[in-house]
Amino acid sequence: MSALEIHRLRKEFVDARTGEVVPALEEVSFGIGRGEFVAVLGPSGCGKTTLLNIVAGFERQTAGTVEVNGEPVEGPSPERGVVFQHFALFPWKTVLGNVLFGLRMRGVPRREREPVARRFLELVGLAGFERKFPHELSGGMQQRLGVARVLANEPAIMLMDEPFGSLDAQTRRTLQVELMTIVEASRPTVFFVTHDVEEAVFLADRIVVLSSRPGRVREIVPVPLGRPRYWRAVLESPDFRRTAGHLMDLLAGGEPSVQDDPDSA
Repeated sequence: MSALEIHRLRKEFVDARTGEVVPALEEVSFGIGRGEFVAVLGPSGCGKTTLLNIVAGFERQTAGTVEVNGEPVEGPSPERGVVFQHFALFPWKTVLGNVLFGLRMRGVPRREREPVARRFLELVGLAGFERKFPHELSGGMQQRLGVARVLANEPAIMLMDEPFGSLDAQTRRTLQVELMTIVEASRPTVFFVTHDVEEAVFLADRIVVLSSRPGRVREIVPVPLGRPRYWRAVLESPDFRRTAGHLMDLLAGGEPSVQDDPDSA
């Protein structure tokens, strides 16, 4: 059984000013296997975040089905943990308190909560910062805290909405590497929304490319790179360059360059 199955999903909005029905997503279908990392890539306004919000249970689809572990998505649930672009941490709670909160809400026994929280803080490199507050952390550290908070709840799927989009380039690259390390250590199922082609290729097992609005699945592209991955080696890989070029062509609406010359570097 797949962790996530999306079948013939359609989403429409009504323009509050004109009353016009605006299609956002149309006939979107794909699945994500357990332990798989799938990135969703597409032009601005194609419905990537809308799709994630539907999977998270924050919005309802107009038509189609979304199932997580075979059960229909009816609303938000701890089994679908979300890492947002803008951190969404509790500023009045410590680093440890932010992670403990979700465990308490999930009904984890009191004696078990702190060891679990500390284990995941160590996993994301925040051991020693347990008593700090979010405002005392850098942006990158705050995002790592967001990842720890989600992973500690052992969700069926981790939803990540451009989680590094608000960070500077150097911090972003560092966190991509750290996320790769975390993923390889804990093997969560990940649905990752991004507009960054290189980020998608570096992180994902497969990439779902959406068309311009209304978003449709234009192609699902497998990433032919082994794991573990390191940026220097990846950037020098002909497979990386071919895959990134193919994705750029898809986003531009042209024919895939990888089909034009499969031996090109």
